[in-house]
Amino acid sequence: MSYKRDKEQKIEDIKKSYTELINRQGYEKTTIRQIATKAENSVGIIYHYFPQGKPSIAAAIYEDNIRHITALYEYGTKSERIDKILKNHLVSHRENFELYRAFDQAILADSDVFESVKKKRRDILLEYALDQGFSVESVSNWLRIYNVIDALIHRHLYIEKMCDSETEFLDLLNSVFESLNKV
Repeated sequence: MSYKRDKEQKIEDIKKSYTELINRQGYEKTTIRQIATKAENSVGIIYHYFPQGKPSIAAAIYEDNIRHITALYEYGTKSERIDKILKNHLVSHRENFELYRAFDQAILADSDVFESVKKKRRDILLEYALDQGFSVESVSNWLRIYNVIDALIHRHLYIEKMCDSETEFLDLLNSVFESLNKV
C-alpha cells in the first residue's frame, strides 16, 4: 500500500514541478533534469511514469484539467451545469495559460501523444455526456461542440480577444453551444 501512495506522490510531484517550471520559464527552456531535480526524483523515474518525457507530462496534466472542467455538479439544471462547464473551461485555460501553450508545443513535438490525448479526451467527454443524460446518438455532437468551444477559447486567449469582457465571451460560448447542440 505505501508503494502505491509513494507512486502517486511521485507522479503528483513530477506534475507539480513541471507546472511550476513551465509557468516560470516556458516549455522550451524546461528540461527533464530540471523537473527531476525539482520533484526530487531521478530522470529514470520520470521516464518510467511518463515515457515520452515532457509531452507525456503535459498530456497527463491536460487530462487532469479536462476531468476538472467536466466535473459533475450536484445542483442546477442542465443549462446551469453547461454554463459552469464553459466558465470552468475558460478559467482553466486562463489560469494555466503557459501549461496550455506547453501542451500545444508538446503536440507539435510528439504527435503520438496527441493521438493518445484525443482518445482519453473522447473517453472522458463521452462519460460526462452520458452522465449528464445526453443520448448515445448525441455524444459525437457533444464531442464536436467541445472541440469548437476549446478552439474558440484558445483563439480568444492566445491569439485575439473576441469580446471585451468575460461575461460577453461566455455569452458567445453559450450561444455557440446552443446553436451546435441543435444541429
